Amino acid sequence: MSRHLLAAAAALAIAAAPAAAQEWRGWNIHVPDYPNSKGLDRWAELVAQRTSNRIRMRMFHSAQLGQQDEAIQQLRLGAIDVANFNITPLNNLVPETQVLTLPFIFRDVGHSHRVVDGAVGDAIAREIEAKLNMVVVSWFDAGARSVYTRDRPVRTPADMRGLKIRVQTSDLFIDLMRALGANPVPLPFGELYTALQTGVVDGAENNWPSYESQRHFEHAKYYSTTEHSNVPEIVVVNKQRWDRLSAADREIVRAAAREASALQRQLWAEREKASRDKVVAAGVVVTEIQDRRPFAELMEPLYAKYAGTPNLKALVEQIRATR
Repeated sequence: MSRHLLAAAAALAIAAAPAAAQEWRGWNIHVPDYPNSKGLDRWAELVAQRTSNRIRMRMFHSAQLGQQDEAIQQLRLGAIDVANFNITPLNNLVPETQVLTLPFIFRDVGHSHRVVDGAVGDAIAREIEAKLNMVVVSWFDAGARSVYTRDRPVRTPADMRGLKIRVQTSDLFIDLMRALGANPVPLPFGELYTALQTGVVDGAENNWPSYESQRHFEHAKYYSTTEHSNVPEIVVVNKQRWDRLSAADREIVRAAAREASALQRQLWAEREKASRDKVVAAGVVVTEIQDRRPFAELMEPLYAKYAGTPNLKALVEQIRATR
């Protein structure tokens, strides 16, 4: 056989060879039985099935690869390939994300889903990709966030005065608590249980499943339904990893992520009820706040500060107009 024929045969063999299998490292802060963790596991399962195991995702739950701020940096650098993040820590890096974390911005859970699954979510995803080297492939639910405290319930903004409340690393959340009269304490989520136990903080704010799964109710038994925030979460892929995928594989990964999101949202609704029932049975005192207007009225300065540019004002108006 001539050298030319040998070269051609070799080229055909290479072209016909299956692509090398890829193993992606995935980060998640939650325990394995959490709705987010189950959603990510389902995503990995679907992608593996639909790529005949050419793309396998190994999910590291329970913050095994570091706390959230560290993991964001690792994903930007490519040390982590995929992750599920709360969007709040991105506020200082991508101003457009701030509109999704504004207090009382969503009318209800369904409204938040329609916003992030539509034009507003797409616009914010483009900004995240451009500025943070990560591609948003779907959105997870994270429920309404409310205040929980060690020593007394919260019924009105006056009850917040002077309380040391743990917040995420976000200027907006820091200002939110200051507007309510509290003293915000930025602290990694993984350190919060001990901070509540030792009195470093008087309380925190989060959703029912986080409050229950992290056992914060053991040291903060007063849960007050301020429902001041309903911040969505993102599922993201490192941009270099994404750019190396074929168009067909990108569609597989994105479509599977959307299916995983639908599962996560269903499981989330079920988990919220189960978590609430569990902590109430354990002795948690729930204060139902029927009129949130006194809280919401204190938030106008935050809208002026964090959604004051024409671009952000336009996004706020799009959110409010979404039906």
